[in-house]
Amino acid sequence: MEQQGYGHVVASVGELGGVVPYTSYSARKSFLKENKELINNFTKAIQKGLDYVHNHSDKEVAETILNQFPDTSLNDLEEAVKRYRKIEAWPTTTEFTEESFNHLQEIMQDAKQLDEKVKFEDLMYER
Repeated sequence: MEQQGYGHVVASVGELGGVVPYTSYSARKSFLKENKELINNFTKAIQKGLDYVHNHSDKEVAETILNQFPDTSLNDLEEAVKRYRKIEAWPTTTEFTEESFNHLQEIMQDAKQLDEKVKFEDLMYER
């Protein structure tokens, strides 16, 4: 829309919303216990992706993910990556804090998607 002159980005919801662990994965404790190597390798793969983003240029990241966005030009995708980087949208680690977990729950409660908060330690699995 911006490229076509129909709009302009004035703020980022991601930047205004604070740290939100929006990418998370859930599994039964039994699955986690029975598949420790798989879970560990999956977590390492996510971390490898985060490391790639933090250690490569906007253009390199855009080129890497371009095939996932077939209707988007390399230039537009590079601009999107640049904006994400500017607002520090990508964490440096796969770990997230109790504070960010509680913030996510507040957002979910405000959206009427969660009735009551859950204790961090009741849902988090220590590797």
